[in-house]
Amino acid sequence: MTTSSITVERRGTVALLTFARPDQLNAMSGAMVEEIVAAIANTERDDTARALVLRGAGGNFMAGADIKAYAQQSAEAFRDFQESAGRIYGALESLAKPVIAAIEGYALGGGFEIALSADLIVAHPDAKLGLPEVKLGLVPGGGGTQRLARKLGPNRAAELLMTGRFASAQEMANCGVVNRIAEDTLGEALALAEQMARHPAGALADLKRLNLAAWQTGLGAGLDAERDAVCALFLTGDGMQRIRDFVARSERKKTEGTKA
Repeated sequence: MTTSSITVERRGTVALLTFARPDQLNAMSGAMVEEIVAAIANTERDDTARALVLRGAGGNFMAGADIKAYAQQSAEAFRDFQESAGRIYGALESLAKPVIAAIEGYALGGGFEIALSADLIVAHPDAKLGLPEVKLGLVPGGGGTQRLARKLGPNRAAELLMTGRFASAQEMANCGVVNRIAEDTLGEALALAEQMARHPAGALADLKRLNLAAWQTGLGAGLDAERDAVCALFLTGDGMQRIRDFVARSERKKTEGTKA
C-alpha cells in the first residue's frame, strides 16, 4: 500500500511500514495520522502478517509533529490533532503482534513517542532520540511523559524532558530503552521480527499483553492474567501439539543415547 505519506510492504511474514515525508523529516501531519492508523488496522486484520516493523524514509525515523501546521491551528484544532495522533500510540500497543521500531537519524517528539509505543527498538549508532517539546514551551502530547518515565525511570526521564536534549542510541541502550544498536538497522529489525514471527501467534499476543500489564497494572492482576493466559494456551492446538513434539524429541534423544 502506498499513500501520500506512508508506504506499506511485505517482507515475508513481516509488514514494513515506512513514514514517507523525507523532505519534512517525516514530520507527522493530520493526513499521515489517518494513514498510519489505517495501516495498523490492516495489519491487525491480516493473519499472514505476523509482525510489524516501522521505519522512516530518507535517513530519519520521524522528527515529531509538523510544527508549521501547529502555527496555523486554533486551540480546538490543536486539541483535535493531539487526540487523533494518540490513536497511533494506542493502536501500536494494542496490536496483537510484535512491533519493532527501526530508527535512523532523528526520532523526536511524536516520532520518539511512536518508538516508545513499539515493543522493541533497534537503532543506528548515530540515531538521536528525544522529547524536545519544552523548547517550544510545550510538553509531549502523545504519552511521552508517561511511557518514557515507565521505561527509563522518573529521574532520567525528568532530565531528558526538562532539558529537551537529544539522547544518543548508546545512551538509550545503556538505559534499556533501545534493545539493539546496528549499522544495518532495518536488516536487524526485520531479522528480529522474523524470529518472533516463527512462534505461535496466540502466545506472542499474550506475551505482548502481559508485558504491558507488568508496568500498567498491579502485580496481583498481572499474575492472575499470566496464569489465565498459560492455561488457555495449554488447551490450544498449537500449545498441545508443541508439547507433544517436545516430548517426542526427548524420547528419540533418549533412545538414540541408549543405542549409542
